[in-house]
Amino acid sequence: MRRAMLISFLGVLFLAVPAVSASEEDRVTTGYGYVVGAPGVAISFCCGGGEATMALGGGGEGLIKGGFGMGVDGGYTFLVRGPGYGIGYVSPSALYQFKTRGKTNPFVLGGYTLAFRGGVANLIHFGGGVNRWLSQHWGLRVEARYLMSPGYPQEAGFLQFRVAALIR
Repeated sequence: MRRAMLISFLGVLFLAVPAVSASEEDRVTTGYGYVVGAPGVAISFCCGGGEATMALGGGGEGLIKGGFGMGVDGGYTFLVRGPGYGIGYVSPSALYQFKTRGKTNPFVLGGYTLAFRGGVANLIHFGGGVNRWLSQHWGLRVEARYLMSPGYPQEAGFLQFRVAALIR
């Protein structure tokens, strides 16, 4: 099982490797999709511990005006001990890109997350990262994201380190 997760993660990570260098054209990145693999940790503040997690999913984002934009992603986050110990999620986000032209676009984001597994939970998320375009159509995204319950922020949360292949 761990081998399959590692192969899936590396597959997502190296989807952008065959991309050629981007042209020197200074273009605005307005819309794109991504496929994500996210190692992380489930943090339990009340019990004094954490457990390794993995998330697989995808999504898309687009700029509306200036550096402001919207996005949505979804996927499945599970404990590394097995995919049967996980939750599905859908996360709409508001985002701001500090630099909208060129190959490197740093960003921050935040929003709502609907988590589900036999029931539902309302969470919020926030984070930031960098999109790096390797060609006109392919890129790589590195992001850190934290998910938590707004009603019980002191109890538990998920910290994810997300690596994604960008596609436009």
